[in-house]
Amino acid sequence: MNESQSSQRQHSPTLLTLLILPLLAIFVALMMLALEMRPQAAATPTFAPAPPRTVLDFSAPDFQLPMLDGVTLVSPGDYAGRPLFLNFWATWCAPCVRELPALEEFAAEHSADPAGPALLTINLGETAAQVEGFLREIGLQNLPVALDINQVVKRDYGVQNLPTTFVIDGEGTVRHMKLGEMTYDQMGIYLDALEQAD
Repeated sequence: MNESQSSQRQHSPTLLTLLILPLLAIFVALMMLALEMRPQAAATPTFAPAPPRTVLDFSAPDFQLPMLDGVTLVSPGDYAGRPLFLNFWATWCAPCVRELPALEEFAAEHSADPAGPALLTINLGETAAQVEGFLREIGLQNLPVALDINQVVKRDYGVQNLPTTFVIDGEGTVRHMKLGEMTYDQMGIYLDALEQAD
């Protein structure tokens, strides 16, 4: 055995260690990544309501619209002194439909308090018969709905996407705008934000 062969044999465990350690580290990192990305079938996802991000400060445009009964007219001034959630929706909008039960629950819970928060939904471009039939079909009976058949109020509020909800304080100032589906918990967060702003 010559000297170079002897030297190679003496260094081979060191070389082997130097090769194995990085490979082992890569393997461990990949396993940890795989565990993090693995779906957890048993766990039910929970979504914490996000705090309001969009803070606005402009007077709510006035309007007068008929309610579903075709007789009663409603305007933002009817809610003076109360926080108002003004929600724009349509029956063909899937996220709008998903949020309607939460909106109805919120409205029912606060309807007895004349100084408490109020909710008014504004349906866009559909007739009273269409909306009433649709609400019956999905089992909602007490949702306050105004009809913006010509979509004038939609234009005045600058609504581009549905659903859109404006949170208006008791002074008639628009403070927040929520794009997309609104949850019951989020409505509470918006109310808290209004109270903290006072």
